[in-house]
Amino acid sequence: MQERVKEMIQQNELFRSLPKEAIEEILTSSTVADYPKHHFVIHEREQENHLLFLLEGMAKSIILTDEGEEITIRFYHPGELAGLINTLAEDASRFSVQTLENSRFLIIKKSLFNRLVHDYASFAEQLTHDISKRLQHMYRTLATESSVRHHGFETYPYRKKVGELMETDIVSLPPHASAVGVASAMLREQVSSVLIIEDDALRGIVTERDLIALLPKHEIIASLSVDSIMSRDVITIPESAYFYEAMLAMMKHQVKHLPVLSHGKVTGIVTLKKLTDFRSHSVLGIVKDIDSAHTVEELAKQHKKVIAFIDGMMNDGAAAHEICSIITEFNDRMLRRIIELSERAMIAEGKGAPPTDYCWITMGSEGRKEQTLSTDQDNGIIYPDIENEAHHAEVDDYFATLAEKIVAGLEACGFPRCKGDVMATNSKWRKSLSDWKRMINAWFSHMQGEEIRMFTIFLDFRPVYGQTALAHELRHYFLTRKKDFPFIYNLLAEDDASCSVPLGMFGRIIYDKKIKDGIDIKGGALVHFVNAMRILSIFEGIEAVPTLERLEQLTERRVFTREEDDEIKDSFNTLLHFRIREHMKQAKQKQPLSNELHVANLPKEEQLQIKKALYTAKWLQQKLIRQFQVQGIRI
Repeated sequence: MQERVKEMIQQNELFRSLPKEAIEEILTSSTVADYPKHHFVIHEREQENHLLFLLEGMAKSIILTDEGEEITIRFYHPGELAGLINTLAEDASRFSVQTLENSRFLIIKKSLFNRLVHDYASFAEQLTHDISKRLQHMYRTLATESSVRHHGFETYPYRKKVGELMETDIVSLPPHASAVGVASAMLREQVSSVLIIEDDALRGIVTERDLIALLPKHEIIASLSVDSIMSRDVITIPESAYFYEAMLAMMKHQVKHLPVLSHGKVTGIVTLKKLTDFRSHSVLGIVKDIDSAHTVEELAKQHKKVIAFIDGMMNDGAAAHEICSIITEFNDRMLRRIIELSERAMIAEGKGAPPTDYCWITMGSEGRKEQTLSTDQDNGIIYPDIENEAHHAEVDDYFATLAEKIVAGLEACGFPRCKGDVMATNSKWRKSLSDWKRMINAWFSHMQGEEIRMFTIFLDFRPVYGQTALAHELRHYFLTRKKDFPFIYNLLAEDDASCSVPLGMFGRIIYDKKIKDGIDIKGGALVHFVNAMRILSIFEGIEAVPTLERLEQLTERRVFTREEDDEIKDSFNTLLHFRIREHMKQAKQKQPLSNELHVANLPKEEQLQIKKALYTAKWLQQKLIRQFQVQGIRI
C-alpha cells in the first residue's frame, strides 16, 4: 500500500520537485482515512484544514453563496490534491470538500506542508503556479454562476454539472471479451451499456441496441468478440460540462449514453434516463419524431412540441444561451428534414435529384445560433461554378423551385418569410460560388445604406445542409479579401452608431416612439452586442459566428479583459432572456411574435437589469466609435 501511495505522490506535478527524503517524511508523518459517499471531508468555515491527497474514489469542491446556493468549483480524482487553497488560508475556509463516492485520502498535516513550502524554493514556485491556476478556474466558475443569478431566477437543473449527475459505478470489459460476456454483464449489473476499456483508454461502447442488432445473427453470437460489435466512435463529454450540454450532445448524435472523461480517462457515465430524472420531457423523442416525419404537416406538429419543451426550460430557469443552443439544434434538424422532403418532392414531380452539389446556408440570428422561437428566415444557396451558361440557367431554375418548397415548408412550420426577402427564393441569395465571390467584391466596392444591412446579415452565414466545403471556401475568400478594404470597419461601426442605444444622459431608458412604454429589445439593444462582436472578430480574422463564441475568442486575444468578458456575457444573456420570455408569452397568447419589450410594466428590479445591460451596449458602441474613428458621432 505504501509503495503505491509513494508512486502516486511522485507522479503529482506539485511533489515531483521534492527530494526523496521529503517524500519519505510525507509518507511517515501522514495518515490514511476512509470516508463514505457524500461525506464532507472539509466543512465550510473550518479553521484547521490539512491537505487531502485523494488515493481512491472521487470528490468535489463546493462553495455556498450568500443566497444559500451550492456551486461546484471542481472535481477531484485519485492522485490529485483537494483543499489546497483551504490549507494555505489563514482564516476559516469558504469552501467545502465532499466525497461523491466511497473515498480514501492521505491526510498531510498543514504544519508539514508549510515547512516544505519554506524549505524548498522549487516546491514553492510550483505551488504558486498551481494556486494561480485554481484561483483563475474558480473565478471563471463563480463569474459564470453569478452572471446567471443576476437574472433573478433559479437555474436547477441546467446549471448542474455532468460530474454531479453521472454514475461512477461503470461496467467495463476489455476488447477481447465475448459478446455473450457483455450480455451477461448487462443482465447481472442491470445496466444498458458496457464501456470497452483497455490500458485506461476508452476503446468503444456496447449498448442494448448493439445487442438487439445481433439477433438476426443468433447462430454466431457465441463466437463473436466485443471488438467486432462495439461502437468505436464514442461520443463523450467532460465532467465539467453542464446538464444542457449533455442534453444537447444526446440530441445531436441521438445517443442515450455519454461516457464522462477527465484528462482523457473515463470517470463515469451519464445516461438519458439520468437526465430525464431531472426533466420530464423526452428530448430524443422529439428528435426522433422530427427525423422520421414524412410530411411538412407532421413537422409542424413537432414545432409545437419544441415550444412546449422550451417553455419547460424557461420555467426551470435555464440560461438564455442554453435555450438558444437547444432551439438551434431542434430548428436545424427541422430544416434538414424539410430539405430532404423537398428533394423527394422534386423527384416525385419528375424534376429529378439536385443536378449538382449545393450548400444551404442560414444567416442573421439563425446563422449565429441565437434563434428564439420563430425567427424570420434568412437563408441562401451556394452551388459550384458551372461553365456552360445554358446548363447554369437550368441548374439555377432547379434550385429556385427547390428553394420555394423549402421556404414554404419552413413557413408552414412557424418560421415567417423574411420581409426583406433575404431568402434562397431570391436570386440574389442563390448563386454559384464565383457569383457569391463577385457579390462580396461588389459590396467592398460600393457599400452604403441598405446594402450595409444586407452585408451584415450575410457575414453571419453558417452551413446547415449539403456540401459545407462551399461555405467554408466562401468564408475563407471573404477573410482573405477584406484585408484589401480596411475602410469596411469604419462603415460597419458607423452603421452601428447611426442607431443609438436607448439610454439618456442620466441613465433614463428612452422609450421607442412606436412602442411608447418600452424598447425594441432586438433593434435597440441586442443588435449592438452582435455588431460589436462581429466587427471586432472580422478585424481580428476570427471565423466564429455566434456572438458568445466571438466574444470568447476576442477575450483569448486580449481584445477584452476577463472582467469585461463577464460583463458583456451577463448583459447579452440578460437581454436575450427577456426576448425569449416575451416571445413565450406572445406564443401562449397566440399573438404575432415581436421584439417589443414594455419596460414600464416590468418590476423595478428587472428595469434595473435592463438598464445595466444597456449601459454595457453603450460602452461597446463607444469602443467601436473610438477604435474605428467614426466621425461626426457624439459619444
